[in-house]
Amino acid sequence: MRSGYTNDFLPGFFIEMPTPNLAVQGDILQPPGLPEGKVVVPYIHYSLLMSKSTKQALCSAANVDNSKQQTISGAKGRKWFIDDRVGKEHQIINDAYTGTPWDRGHLTRRTAVTWGDYSTALAASNDSCAFTNACMQHENFNEDEWRVPELAVANFNMAKENRLNIMTGPVFTLCDRFFTKGPGFDPVRIPSGFWKTITYVDANSGELITAAYLFFQDIDTLKTKKAKQRIQLRNFRITTTELQLWTGLQFDKQMFDSNPLKFYSGPEAVKVTRLKDLSDPTEALLAAGIAETAVMEEARTLIELDKLYELIDELSWY
Repeated sequence: MRSGYTNDFLPGFFIEMPTPNLAVQGDILQPPGLPEGKVVVPYIHYSLLMSKSTKQALCSAANVDNSKQQTISGAKGRKWFIDDRVGKEHQIINDAYTGTPWDRGHLTRRTAVTWGDYSTALAASNDSCAFTNACMQHENFNEDEWRVPELAVANFNMAKENRLNIMTGPVFTLCDRFFTKGPGFDPVRIPSGFWKTITYVDANSGELITAAYLFFQDIDTLKTKKAKQRIQLRNFRITTTELQLWTGLQFDKQMFDSNPLKFYSGPEAVKVTRLKDLSDPTEALLAAGIAETAVMEEARTLIELDKLYELIDELSWY
C-alpha cells in the first residue's frame, strides 16, 4: 500500500524525485529497515530522503490529486509514530517538541495526501504523521507563514486532472541554531528555512509548469502569527537553480525548464541594470538574457556560488 511518490503521476510527464549531489550524498541515511541501496522511504502518496546528521528529512515529495480529496478529521487521522524502518535513533521524536515552542512541522502536509477512497485517505492521513515527515518549525512560523504555500496547494485549480507534484524540505545553513533542553539532551538542529515546489500540467495550455518558493524561519517570522494575512506568495518565488544551490539536491531537468523564473534564460524573467565582467561567455550570455539550451545546462552545473550571488545582485525581479 505504501507505493510512495510516483514519477508518472502528472499526465504525459515523468518527474523524478530530487537526488543528493556530491556535497550531501554522504549525509543520506541508509534506513536499516530497507534493502541496501534503497534510501528513499515510501509512504502513502509520498516519499522522503533522511539526513544522518540532522535526523530530519532533506526532501519529502508527494503526489496530490485535488479532485479526489477526502475530509479526514485530525482526531481520526493524526497519530504520530516512529517509523521502525528508519529507526528511532535516526529521527527527531516527541522529546524535542513536548513543552517547547517547536512544532512537529509537516513537510508533506497531512491534508494534501488524504485523497482516494476513504480508507486509503484515512491511512494516508496517519502515514503523513511519521516523525520522519516532521521538521523543527517554530509554532509562529508553522501556524503563520508556512500556511500560505500549504493553502495554495489545497486551493489550486489550474492543473490538468487536478494533479500536482509537491516537493518540500528544510534549508540547513552554517548559521543554523540548535535547540536543547539541557544536559543529557542531544541538541536538535533548527532549519533556517523551508522550501516548496509545485509542479503541474496547465489545464489550458498542456504545458508543464513549476513554481518554487523559499521561506526563512528567521527572527521576523517568529514575531507574530498575523503575517499570512498580508504576505503575497509570489514574492517568495525563486528559481530552481537557486533552490538547488540552497539544498544540495539535484532536481529533475524539467523543473528548471518549466520554472518561468529562470535568471539564465531570457528577458521575461530578468532586467539587467548593470554589467560587470563579460569576459566569461556563460556569464555574458546570462547577463544579456540570451542563452541557448547548452548554455543553460552549463549555467546550472558550472556557475560558482559567488558568481551566482554577484549575478543575482544585478537583477531585479518582477
